[in-house]
Amino acid sequence: MHLTKKVKAGVLLYALLMAAIFSLLLQFYLNRVLATQRQNQLQLSASQAYLMAELTQDLAKDNSGQFTFNYGSSSYQKENQQIVIEVRLKSGRSYRYHFKEESDKTKEETAERNFEKEKTAPEESKEKRPSQTHN
Repeated sequence: MHLTKKVKAGVLLYALLMAAIFSLLLQFYLNRVLATQRQNQLQLSASQAYLMAELTQDLAKDNSGQFTFNYGSSSYQKENQQIVIEVRLKSGRSYRYHFKEESDKTKEETAERNFEKEKTAPEESKEKRPSQTHN
C-alpha cells in the first residue's frame, strides 16, 4: 500500500511538471507573436510616413507648407539646399526626414531618363521572346 501512494504522487508530480513546461512554452510563443505584431505595425507606420514624406517632397513648391493625407499630415520647410519634412501620423507617431533639395532641371532629367527606360523596356522584351506558332 505504501508503494501505491508513491506511484500516485509521482504521476501527480509528472503531470504538474508537464503543465508547467507547457505553460512556459505557450507564454514564450505568445510573447513572440505579440512582438512580431508590434514590429510589423511599427514597420507599416514607418513606411507610410516615408511615403508621405516623399509625396510632400514632390509636391513642395513654397519655402514652407503643410499637407494632409488619409493617415496623417506633413509639414515641410526648405533650408540650405535641403528640405526638412515632419510627418505626424494619426496614431500619434511623428517622423522627421531630411532630403537634399533637387533643382527643377534635375527633376526633369530624371523624369526623361525614366521615360526612356519605360519606352525601351517593352521593345527589348519583344525581341527576347521566341515566336510561337499555333496549328
